[in-house]
Amino acid sequence: MAARPAFSQQQWVGINYGLMLLSLLLGVGVLIALWSSHHFLNQSQDVWLRSHHLWIMRSCVGLLGLLLINSLFFIPLFWLPVTQGIGYYCWLAGVGFAALIWLWFLYRSVKGLQAFIKAKSVY
Repeated sequence: MAARPAFSQQQWVGINYGLMLLSLLLGVGVLIALWSSHHFLNQSQDVWLRSHHLWIMRSCVGLLGLLLINSLFFIPLFWLPVTQGIGYYCWLAGVGFAALIWLWFLYRSVKGLQAFIKAKSVY
């Protein structure tokens, strides 16, 4: 007799959305959600679950890419203090862009979770 998996595909998608929302507060969980969705993408038979795995993967990779781009705003702060002109503007642009990234990831997480609760495809 085959062993029953610990969690079903549907539960893994819910866990991944929980990790995405947790990462908005604590900053951890994005890599776990990305790995988990990548791992379970081809094991999922339902099209709507596959769309959620792809949505989660694209959201997590987009977040990591945007955070990498955002880090470029803070490079001048290594040799310019925040109290000087260009250092202050670099810091202000970096913080503002980080807030936009946070809102974008919140939107992606909530939109995906709403479609998941309704058992519909994200697209």
